[in-house]
Parts: sequence; C-alpha cells; structure tokens
Amino acid sequence: MALTSIRSRSADCRHFSIASTSLTVACRTEGRGADRQVTVSVCGEVDAANAKHFAHTVREAADGAPALVLDLTEVNFLAFDGASALYAISAHLAREDVTWCVVPSPAVSRVIKLCDPEGLIPLQEIPSVRGAKPA
Repeated sequence: MALTSIRSRSADCRHFSIASTSLTVACRTEGRGADRQVTVSVCGEVDAANAKHFAHTVREAADGAPALVLDLTEVNFLAFDGASALYAISAHLAREDVTWCVVPSPAVSRVIKLCDPEGLIPLQEIPSVRGAKPA
C-alpha cells in the first residue's frame, strides 16, 4: 500500500491518496476555519485486508475539520470488516465533534442496512445519474 501526499498551491487544500490492489482513497479539503470541509472519496473494495488502513486514513484525513463527507459511491464491495471500520470512524469523529455523513453505493447501502439497524452511521443517499438520458 502506497501513500501519496499532494499539496496544491493553496495552503488550505491538501490531497492524498492510498492505493492498494483493491482500494484507492483520495482526500480533498475545502474552506477555512469553521467552513472547512473534508471530502474523502473511496474507490474499490473495503475488506479484511484493508479495513484498518481505510479507517486510519479517514480519521487522519478529518484532522480537526468540523465536517467530513465520506464518498463511498465507487465502492463495489464492503465486507463486515468495512462496516466495523465505519463504526470505529463514527466513534472517533463523535469524540472529535466532527459532523459527518456517508454517501453510499448500492453495495455499501445493503451492508450498512444489515449491520446498522439503529442508524448510527449517518447515510446520505443521493440519486444516481448513471444511465440518465439527456433532456
């Protein structure tokens, strides 16, 4: 697993990604101070082999930001270890007083609905535009 850190010209915008055989994580920070928001985009599979790295990377990306969006729309497989990682992320962000939400793919939604009947992981479902025809 390789970690790449990229700094843009703006001191308030940092990007980094983690790449493995089945998981890519990219982070984008926007805004300043109380308006700062971190978006973590994940692509691939979250399984037993990379769930701990996934959770650690998301917690590291939050880095004191007041808001975090975890974009899992490109995750095509989420193992139960991935759901456990989301609980760990949720507990950490609650202690840090970070407002956050998960934007799930259909695969992620299915697992979260099974593993989180109480709704502790904040899901923000958005309609897909894939396959939509232009007006």
